[in-house]
Parts: sequence; C-alpha cells; structure tokens
Amino acid sequence: MKNLRSIIAMLLLAMSQVVMADNLAYLITVDENNGESSFSIEKISKITFDDSNMIVALTDGNTTRLPLAGLSKMLFSESGVTGIAAPDKNAAEQMRLSGGVLHVDAPQGTVVTLYNLGGQAVKTVTATGSDTQINVAGLTKGVYIVKVGNATKKITNK
Repeated sequence: MKNLRSIIAMLLLAMSQVVMADNLAYLITVDENNGESSFSIEKISKITFDDSNMIVALTDGNTTRLPLAGLSKMLFSESGVTGIAAPDKNAAEQMRLSGGVLHVDAPQGTVVTLYNLGGQAVKTVTATGSDTQINVAGLTKGVYIVKVGNATKKITNK
C-alpha cells in the first residue's frame, strides 16, 4: 500500500512539473472499482494521501476522497489539445538581444517570460509597447527561452 502511494506521488510530482512547463490543460483520470473520476489539473488545489485514501482538494473548496484499495490505474492526458502548435514565424522579428538588453516588439500588456533551460521562469515582465527593453545583463551567461504571448525563441546571453 505504501509503495502504491509512493509511486502515485512520484507520478503526480513528475507530471506537475511537465504540466507547469507546458501550460497545457491536462486531465487526471483515476479508474476505481465504482467507475472513473476525472479532474482537470487547473481545478486541483492539491493532492495528498492518508493511510487509505488519495485526497483531491479542488480550487472551489470541495474535496474528493478516493480509496487507494479501489484504484486500479491513473492516467494523465491532454484535454482539448490536438497537437503541438507550429512555431510562430514572426517570433524572431518580435525579439532580439543586443548588448545585454532584450528588445521585444509586442502589444502593451503582453506577458514576456524568460526561462532557463531547466524550465524555471527567471524573469517576467509586462510589455509596455512596440520596443519593450528588458535588461538581461544581470542574468547568468547561457541559453534562455523567451516566451512573448504564444511566441517563443531561444536566446543566448553572452
């Protein structure tokens, strides 16, 4: 029983990292003796375990208890996602790095996020207009992924 709980916890932890990085709408589906339960990842506040239950706390304040003895499998699937979006061909034109400053051409209010190669957001700003300038000179030298709205581009901070 403890091994099952450990395996489920490790799977949930691993998938939560992937889900956060991809920002996709995943579903967690659990097969039980009494049928099937599905939870949208965006509506799950947290998942915990006690001696005999998996406890799913939802963002609306409700809690669902699923007996571990009745769980036969747990699936993680994409909801409403039919494939990976094609890269935005204009991304290269929207962002450029020059002299430790990242220049971003995006509408005012667009969120600009820099990620390190570990998938961690290291800087997030809101675009102020056609030439938003973001100082990246203070960041560690290396490769970063810049996401502007739905467009992404790899940059190298030298």
